[in-house]
Amino acid sequence: MTPEEVLAVERTVLPTYWDPDGTRHIRRMDEAGIEKAVLQHMDMELLFGAGDITIEQQNKYVSEVAKKHPGRLIWFCGIDPRREGAVELLETCVTQWGAKGIKLYPATGFLPADREVYPFYERAAVWKIPVLFHMGRQAAPFKNEGNFHPSTLLRVLVDFPHLTVIVAHLGFSFWRDLIALGKVRENVVCDFVAWQQTATENYGQFCYILRKFLDEFGTERVMFGTDAPSTETMISSKEWVDIIKALPHDAAKEYRFTEEEVATLLDGNARRLLASIPGR
Repeated sequence: MTPEEVLAVERTVLPTYWDPDGTRHIRRMDEAGIEKAVLQHMDMELLFGAGDITIEQQNKYVSEVAKKHPGRLIWFCGIDPRREGAVELLETCVTQWGAKGIKLYPATGFLPADREVYPFYERAAVWKIPVLFHMGRQAAPFKNEGNFHPSTLLRVLVDFPHLTVIVAHLGFSFWRDLIALGKVRENVVCDFVAWQQTATENYGQFCYILRKFLDEFGTERVMFGTDAPSTETMISSKEWVDIIKALPHDAAKEYRFTEEEVATLLDGNARRLLASIPGR
């Protein structure tokens, strides 16, 4: 992007995301009939440079937003495991600030099976909290070295059989590979967050892929999500919920979905996962 394009985004797009205390998101959830949402912080500082506030302040701020809406907002901390003091900050986030999970973004330049990440998994397994990964191709300057391919998780899943790993976005274009991973490891679950564009532009393809996950990955391991507010430019969270609720009636016959399956996707699986986290 040119400097002018960046400035235009800062002036027109980013302000629509501002939500200092989470009230806009709660309103969005209410309109969509969403009971709970997970706030996920992402640490991209080692790739893009330091921000105006420290990574400690960033995570603390997200924790405070979640605390303002008890029972509605849950938060996952975001810490690059390569940074100095990463493990100590992780322990603070979980034991003092109430983080219920960890969000990792390997496309910033590390691999999930790098040994410097293992202390995170060790603690998460003890605390019984999930680790969520972004998976799916990213444009430069994100690292395009296989960092975001589901196969990079196999070693982690084998070494930490009691750790729950969540793969975001069905792995996007690597969805077939995620299904293959799910067939050999049971401690991986996934969500279809940010599939709104496919669902609206190629509904048949969306139904096909979602049906494949339910049949081959497992109905009990797939969860709904929105990725709001960024996805609100495509369709609202309410419209997205309505699309999923309508699957039993609107999907083509060859991709039939039952009301029970939809209820599991929208509520049951996530509710069961959250209930497994101590303190929930």
